[in-house]
Amino acid sequence: MENLSTQKRGAGYRVRALQFLAVLGYASVRQLARCIWGRCDASSRRMASRTLRALLVRRLVVSKRAGEGVNRVNYELLFALMSAGAEEARRHGVGLVACKVHARDYLRHAHEHRTACNSVYAALPGGARWSELQIRAGSSPVPKFEYGMTEEGRTEFFCKIPDLIITQSDGYEWVEVENSWRSAKELDKVVDFMRALFHEPSAITRIHFVITVAGARNIGGRLKARFTHTPISGMARKVRELDARILAAHLRVSELDLETLELRAVPL
Repeated sequence: MENLSTQKRGAGYRVRALQFLAVLGYASVRQLARCIWGRCDASSRRMASRTLRALLVRRLVVSKRAGEGVNRVNYELLFALMSAGAEEARRHGVGLVACKVHARDYLRHAHEHRTACNSVYAALPGGARWSELQIRAGSSPVPKFEYGMTEEGRTEFFCKIPDLIITQSDGYEWVEVENSWRSAKELDKVVDFMRALFHEPSAITRIHFVITVAGARNIGGRLKARFTHTPISGMARKVRELDARILAAHLRVSELDLETLELRAVPL
């Protein structure tokens, strides 16, 4: 009886691994350990490794070593679905993003930003969430935000795409994965986007910046400085009030531990 129970648990783990790989495109042992067991310690990594070895033997997944720049800390193997694995995941209710037959192309073109997004996806608390790959495929409830900026009588239109989306009790949380330093010009665009988004009530209730590299650690302080004004700053009252509301209610910053894939809140 105990052996049968163990076999059922193992089969369940393999199904969940296939389902998460279908959502993410590719993932590492650490990412799958965190997704499936809710933690990334030595025990869960061993279980994830056993699960992935079983899937490799069954020719349901394929692997490749992450190169420098894709995974700075661990240089782990990345795994993706072969056609048989994609079909098995679909049979269990989770088809590969964009109805792809297999995910080998995602693995072949694995890049630093998507790998970081997948780590943050794994680190986010349970609940409905959408991966970077799903959002790019238009499968999320908030695939983009379009807005216009008028200056000197000329309006320029922009389109901002989230890295991840997660459901919260009060709406959707838009996640920005910070895996590089933002220039002053890039930061200006982020500020304009947030002002446009929160000027009116929105299904997005919060922008969550998640730091994944040391160079981005000052993002919270830089944003706080942009949204903080004095009465004599020369900024219009409505803008000062909007910025104060963004700072108080709509901005969140965390840092990702790349070893444990846990999020630590960063105070503003």
